Amino acid sequence: MRKRDQPTYSLLYLTVQENTYAKSHPWDPTPPTVYSSARQGKTYRGYLQYYFAPIPEFHHNFILKQAWKPDKLGRYIEQAFDIVRPDDYYLHPDLRLLLGNEDYFDLPPMRLLEAMVNEYEKTLSDRISTVEIILPTDSRTGVRDTVASLLEPYLPRMSTVTLIGGYEAINEELADFFYSEYGILVLKQKRPSVTIAAKKRPLVLDLWSGESEALKFLDTMVKNGYNRLFR
Repeated sequence: MRKRDQPTYSLLYLTVQENTYAKSHPWDPTPPTVYSSARQGKTYRGYLQYYFAPIPEFHHNFILKQAWKPDKLGRYIEQAFDIVRPDDYYLHPDLRLLLGNEDYFDLPPMRLLEAMVNEYEKTLSDRISTVEIILPTDSRTGVRDTVASLLEPYLPRMSTVTLIGGYEAINEELADFFYSEYGILVLKQKRPSVTIAAKKRPLVLDLWSGESEALKFLDTMVKNGYNRLFR
């Protein structure tokens, strides 16, 4: 049961629904599907409640498929925010492309990342001890603070941190942080490890690509049909 002092934080996840058209897919006056809440993690207490909003792939289907214009798509998406009024949101990269935001991915909200790591920890027989971090190839700001805040509860017992790819300055900044603060020597490699035993695999933090773990986490919830409000 939830404790009364643990708040619920709402997240709106917007993704593309293929082969659908806005003119034949108007917004229903009821909110988009509500998915089961998950405990957020060790830093943010409470629950994260997910709202899933499928956005039609096309604007209109009269004779030929009519693609969205970014301004019209933006106004359409605003309707989902008016219905749900979420605390935070996350756009699928395919939807960002339709909006004209090519080759850029925002960092997922911290509370989503915390819930994702918390769910991952449930699959382990012991604490998270190894992590592989897939880094952006550009000099994006906020990477160190995000990684440090997310992993802080686990770092005192962390044995291995591996950095994959990434911008040189970010690599150096993170390597210095892990060693100076926790005495952890950082490894570097080109791609994530592949292990057969699921419970022995490292936590992989791919936060910046179109195949990120945060997206897999959300899409798994969608595919598994968690379409009920948490009680």
